[in-house]
Amino acid sequence: MVVVTGVLKEEIVGVFREMLPLLENGKLIKRNYARGIIGGNEVVTLYGLVGKVESAMLAQAIIDKFNPRYIIHCGSAGAIHPELKIGDLVCGNVYFEHDFKSEKKVPIEASTALIEKISDVYDSINFGPIVSGDVLVSDKETKMRLYETFGAYAVDMDSAAIAKVCYQNGVEFCSLKVIVDTSEEQARIEYEQNFRKFASLPSTIISELLDKHLL
Repeated sequence: MVVVTGVLKEEIVGVFREMLPLLENGKLIKRNYARGIIGGNEVVTLYGLVGKVESAMLAQAIIDKFNPRYIIHCGSAGAIHPELKIGDLVCGNVYFEHDFKSEKKVPIEASTALIEKISDVYDSINFGPIVSGDVLVSDKETKMRLYETFGAYAVDMDSAAIAKVCYQNGVEFCSLKVIVDTSEEQARIEYEQNFRKFASLPSTIISELLDKHLL
């Protein structure tokens, strides 16, 4: 089984609309989920993972209920790498919690199998570190610190938390994000302007992956 998650409904719709047949609708910790088939894969979609605590809580609940082999997290992120622009795609190959204070920065690696298959279905993807924290990054100084400290490509509030839970449970994970803001002073305005335009792109790519590959 493959579970595809997102923060908001728009971020998983690319997978949800391709599930035929739709086998089940239900709730998990007050969040709606749907279960169906894409290609030869049994797939569950679920959204509503806001921040690291909720993301970790729901990731563990997903694993306990569905026992998936893979969790793929789709959605939007802010750019950290200076060459990334709005609309670019980033697939995390490692994940860090940037707001966890520790002298040792311990990365959590993504699933190599998922990265290979994502590369096979879409060739315009940037692979690099994604950092997560419970704060909106919206100033150039913080952005540059995250780039210099982690070599980060993108920042969000959820991927690293899900990656950590998956690692502890032996579930393969990766996060595919589209850049919707620059993580600088105008980030909130950029997010509002770009989210609806780009939000479904990562899940649309994942639906192609699921249709092409048996996971």
